[in-house]
Amino acid sequence: MVRGISLHGRRSPLVVLAALAGLLLQPAAVVADSGALDRIKASKTITVAYAPNAYPISFKDADGTPRGYSVDLCRRIVATVQRDLELDALEVAWIEGNTPRRVAAVANGEADIECGTTTMTLARQREVDFSNVVFVESGGILVKSDAGIRALADLGGKKVGVVAETTTERRLRPVLEERLINAQVVPIRDVRDGREQLQSGALDAVASDRLLLIGQVAEVGNAEDFAILDADFSVEPYAFAVPRNDADFRLVVNHGLAQVYRTGEVDRIFERWFGEDSEPTALLETVFFIYGFAD
Repeated sequence: MVRGISLHGRRSPLVVLAALAGLLLQPAAVVADSGALDRIKASKTITVAYAPNAYPISFKDADGTPRGYSVDLCRRIVATVQRDLELDALEVAWIEGNTPRRVAAVANGEADIECGTTTMTLARQREVDFSNVVFVESGGILVKSDAGIRALADLGGKKVGVVAETTTERRLRPVLEERLINAQVVPIRDVRDGREQLQSGALDAVASDRLLLIGQVAEVGNAEDFAILDADFSVEPYAFAVPRNDADFRLVVNHGLAQVYRTGEVDRIFERWFGEDSEPTALLETVFFIYGFAD
């Protein structure tokens, strides 16, 4: 029931219209002020969540500086944001965390963007939006070369470490069940933690994105001690999580990525982290081509 307007004491139509206009305009103002670009411009700081132990995609070096393929792409995005907001300087605040932690940081407003090894999924899009694809990876399983494990079937009765709440875990479990492989899936903190437990004998295998597993082997420098099973069980399209329903910020992020793809800067970043003799797969090259939009 609407109160305050009667036949005997009618308010001026102008007063009523002004009141209604005020009610309609207030939500719009709140939405405009809550966007990531507004927050960044006001604070002159952008907060980035990154993976500290996912070499060479995203990691923390000996000096504590975030580095890696995804980090380099995010630095280009930060430069794009600074340019578009016409800021003389833009400070970057870094937050560490595994994939669930980074996604949560963006979802709850603790971080403006995350750059790591996050697979874009429909389930995660209930919490966050995503940039365009930045990498395409496949799943793999790391084992000790002398363990006698040569295929998924050999994991029966073995302990397999996997980061909880990741696409790797969600895709590995059904494959093991479907093939009647009674492996014990054990939660690990991150891929480095898994590799360390594998070395100590606490785990028999570690499941993660293939490139991250290769990175962990490269980090310890004893490639002959490890093997990666030829048992792809997933395809992982990486993208950067950004706040949900913030189209203006997502557009700036994708604008920065498109410029990196279109100019070929992404090839230099790729070579820096994967080696001069490495080349993107045909699928990844297609990703760069498709998302290298012109202005």
